Amino acid sequence: MAFITDLRFYSALLAKIRGRPLCLSHSQDVDGIVSAVLYLIKRPDAVVILARPHEVIKGWFSWFTWDFVADLPCPKKAKIRVDHHKSNPPCADVEYYDPNAPCAAILALKALGLEGNQLAESLVEMAVEADTANIVSARTWDLNDAIKAASYRERVRLVRELAMKGIRTLDEEWVRKLIEKNRRIREITLKVCDVLKITDEMIILVAKGVRLSYRGLCIELEKRGARFTCVLVPLRFGKYRLYLGASKEANYDASEIAKSLGGGGHKFAAGAVANSLEEAIKTIATYLNKDLLSIAIIDKDLTVRYETLNIQNHIR
Repeated sequence: MAFITDLRFYSALLAKIRGRPLCLSHSQDVDGIVSAVLYLIKRPDAVVILARPHEVIKGWFSWFTWDFVADLPCPKKAKIRVDHHKSNPPCADVEYYDPNAPCAAILALKALGLEGNQLAESLVEMAVEADTANIVSARTWDLNDAIKAASYRERVRLVRELAMKGIRTLDEEWVRKLIEKNRRIREITLKVCDVLKITDEMIILVAKGVRLSYRGLCIELEKRGARFTCVLVPLRFGKYRLYLGASKEANYDASEIAKSLGGGGHKFAAGAVANSLEEAIKTIATYLNKDLLSIAIIDKDLTVRYETLNIQNHIR
């Protein structure tokens, strides 16, 4: 077995050795975090591991039997799983799977028997707002911003403190700092939207080092009239993360592109990782059935320029 550098593996292994319940939930959004909080409300002795969908599909997660999995693809061995993603078929011993549910947390509430728990129900309301891109309460924005700005350790701490202290956790100084950090990023994102030309299909390449609210960029552009959005963000080793979105009034399915790259999500919001920019562009072009793609490039100084890519000849 190759040496594993992911410290989450050792946390999961230690939990198994000690006989503690093991929870696996989505790391990057309100729905996943709330689902993990619900499990800790039910099982305070549990160990929470947070992950992204592509990690669960390709990583070591399939080596363990998980007591509870939320808002993620099934890691092969799970006792209970709650999910609402079209791209994640059921496979756990007990499934609460509904692709028409507004979020996974609402399924977790039922699966864990927490109906009537005031804290649990208030958190689920926040998850519904966030996962349907219809945030109307200040508290939901606070939770969303805290999650987006937090490191992995801070997200795990946030899960634990929300389970113990409830919503007042969002008033703690360390959380307020995270909230303000991401709020500034959201403000910059809106300014970038102001200079982008809105078209039906928008493919946006973000320069390395540019920090924006990538999912928020998709949502805002769709509010302004875009029907299909894809934000390409460079990762290490030449890979690119795709944030995909589609207007609910349009006939696009973001999850189809995501699935073809090993990712997943919903018809209107999905994500994946491509091994290269070329792979990402080819996949998008194939789905859109186009030989020429217009790409908006956001440079490090936040200026925007446009290039046309000839897919067949690989010429910009």
